[in-house]
Amino acid sequence: MTDSKEIFLDKDLRCGGFYELAIQVCPSIDNEPIRLYTDFIWSLYDVSGPFDEEYKIIKTDIENIQHRGLIRLENFDVPFMTYNIRETEPIETGFNWFDICFYTAAIEHVFGSEYHTWTENPKVPKQLTDFFTKALKDLYKLYQFELAILDFEVSGQYYLDDLNTPLTNDLTTSIFYVGQKNFESVSPENRKLVKQIEEL
Repeated sequence: MTDSKEIFLDKDLRCGGFYELAIQVCPSIDNEPIRLYTDFIWSLYDVSGPFDEEYKIIKTDIENIQHRGLIRLENFDVPFMTYNIRETEPIETGFNWFDICFYTAAIEHVFGSEYHTWTENPKVPKQLTDFFTKALKDLYKLYQFELAILDFEVSGQYYLDDLNTPLTNDLTTSIFYVGQKNFESVSPENRKLVKQIEEL
């Protein structure tokens, strides 16, 4: 069995794009929720890291856009990263995003080549789906974000305001998550794509 360090350092697993939970957290002028989210994820029992390129532990720092490490999902060690983006042009109307990302190559290497998360009909390991569901519920309890989206390479593709009118791309495979307070603003045509966090 490949050990954790070897999986983390294997650059061949850092390719293929990301299957990710992308979260539109809050306006860019407020960085505190990003610190809360970063500290929470990297303090989880099953998470190790963040690491530098030599597999040495580093401190979390929201000034670093990305943090990389490993998460243990049942019997699988999976490389992943958190990524925070602060929209600053203009900062008054921009948003902070917090993404939890898994390389598609790593998913297929760890769980099996049949798990394609980048196709029109994605096949996602149950362990990953369960983790994302629990993570978004826990993060929402820490700070009530605007919108979360689960899909391949989806960060910044949609904003909460985009759901207020019917999406022109109704073939999207994205799953959208909002709290009850924002669900009322979602247009009826889009509600079939949206899950309420309180009902998960």
